[in-house]
Amino acid sequence: MTSARAGRPARGRLVPTGRGFALLALGAALLLGGAALDRVELTYLGVVLWGVVVLGAIVLMVVPPPSSVARVLHEEIVAVGEPLAVTTTLHGGTAFVDACEDLTSPGLARAEAPSDDDRTVTCTVTAARRGVHRVGPLRASLVSPFRVVRRLRDIGGLDEVVAVPPVVPLAPLRATGLDGGDEAAQIERSGQGHDNLIPRPYAAGDSMRRVHWRASAHHGDLMVREEERESTPTAIVLLDLSPDAWRDEAAFDTGVSACASVVARLLSDGFVIDVEAADGSLLATVDGRASFDAFLAICASLEPRGQGEAGASSTVQAGVVVAVGRAVTPVASPAPHVLLSSEDPGASGATRGWHAAALRDDIAGSWADAIEGGAR
Repeated sequence: MTSARAGRPARGRLVPTGRGFALLALGAALLLGGAALDRVELTYLGVVLWGVVVLGAIVLMVVPPPSSVARVLHEEIVAVGEPLAVTTTLHGGTAFVDACEDLTSPGLARAEAPSDDDRTVTCTVTAARRGVHRVGPLRASLVSPFRVVRRLRDIGGLDEVVAVPPVVPLAPLRATGLDGGDEAAQIERSGQGHDNLIPRPYAAGDSMRRVHWRASAHHGDLMVREEERESTPTAIVLLDLSPDAWRDEAAFDTGVSACASVVARLLSDGFVIDVEAADGSLLATVDGRASFDAFLAICASLEPRGQGEAGASSTVQAGVVVAVGRAVTPVASPAPHVLLSSEDPGASGATRGWHAAALRDDIAGSWADAIEGGAR
């Protein structure tokens, strides 16, 4: 993603550098000495030193400053803990650019990479927590001739860095037989564009090219191929958004990461997934890579919002039901029900019939415990 913004730079104060302060101090001493000793050459030299500093300040006030920046974020979204490369370049204005620094919001850790160009800043930023963070503006340090006066200017605008929860690889459900046995074959074929061919009795008007000769011989009557489109299996993932269900902010972040990881696992197994809050309100429908990326963007800014009472949802029709958190509904179908609980799953009788395990920082381990253990 590239952004280019031009605008009026923020005004910065003129501050003498260490060299500038030294010249001012030496000039003041010469002026005082010239007056005390009645030596005009000392006074003249003191005026010259002060004049160098004043002239440097005038130069920085008069010359045109850089007018715009172009910033390149090398990824649209980034997972928490993963570095993101950012390149920002100054355009226009004065040549008195000494250094540049991209400012970042508090949620981003910044590490600058060396650059041969004073007008180009290359750095990596790493998000400590999911959310929408900001890079910019660019802070340029302008230094006068003789490096006696410095001025800082904030140039350009802000760019957003969307930090999404990390997605952890999880074991497939079918590895443990929780996908319903024969349904596994259907899951393997789903989404690949194949049709099921089933024979039916011949009817007037059917093309002879559709005759299924083997089935005809088996049934003793003329049979034709009937195409039946395979249905795509569906899954429901419930995320508990009750603040009371999570002991702290970090635990909720783990729950959101677990939810995203489960959705990624089910998507790769061929499911279409409805992600719902515990009260049944729909958060997202994921049926492909684009919708999964959109769901991750939703997860980036998702926070507990007082939902937590288990409500009505379409879990009865789902092929797999996964709940993350504390609020669960009674098992109402033979579909596999998996719970990653934010508390001891054995503390509530509501988990009867669920394959449950406590959600830990090791999300993959918690998932493996849940799907490999028996239903409660």
